[in-house]
Amino acid sequence: MAQNIQTEYQFPIKIASYDVGEGDRLRLSAVLRYQQEAAEQHLRPGGLGWKDLGEQGIAFVASRWHATIRRMPAMEEAVTLTTWHRERKGPRFLRCYEWMDAAGEVLIQGVMQFALVAVEDHRLLRGDEFMRLAAMPEPRRGVACTDPERFRLPAMETVGEYRVRRSDIDRNGHMNNTHYADLLWDFLPVEPAGRQPVDVQLHFAGESRLGDTLTMTAGTEGESLFVRGDHDRGSAFAARVVLGAADGI
Repeated sequence: MAQNIQTEYQFPIKIASYDVGEGDRLRLSAVLRYQQEAAEQHLRPGGLGWKDLGEQGIAFVASRWHATIRRMPAMEEAVTLTTWHRERKGPRFLRCYEWMDAAGEVLIQGVMQFALVAVEDHRLLRGDEFMRLAAMPEPRRGVACTDPERFRLPAMETVGEYRVRRSDIDRNGHMNNTHYADLLWDFLPVEPAGRQPVDVQLHFAGESRLGDTLTMTAGTEGESLFVRGDHDRGSAFAARVVLGAADGI
């Protein structure tokens, strides 16, 4: 393990009012933002934070996210987010996340898949580059953290467009991955009517740049709802979500 990097990192959170939506429940995009910050806090002491990696001309880029949600945290609720690096599979890195309430009940379990790329030309780096940086895996951690799965899109219909704005762009020069969760929610093919997500997958296919116009399509198959965004260079993202009961449980 790199010097000063713990096996896992625990991030205490009190859910802020600006991070909740309907029913005072945490937004999907806020789940991703908190997880992004927890990973940064975990890796930064060992010199693997965003700024440190940027000085070496490299960066982490998210490629897939899968989460199962038993209950979305509520406004002003105190929760603990635990994260750890699970393992490397070739050029892919799998990081797990577990959210727990004050009573120790699991709220959300999930995994994010990353790749390490060269900032200048977005070239995918070999997996052993990450091992050179000395972050070690925790493959035997006893918490559900399954790989993101592939999914097949059903028949899709155009439901609108979204033009990428300045506020969408992150320090890597493209739309931050957390914003795609907002697009998923904004372009659902049905009105959620107070229902909360219980299972969600996001696949980040290609970067969205300032001024890009995403053509948004959506569809349904059984209980699953699908949303996809495409720009003139190809697919930007695809998502699948299952909604639970109206009380958010």
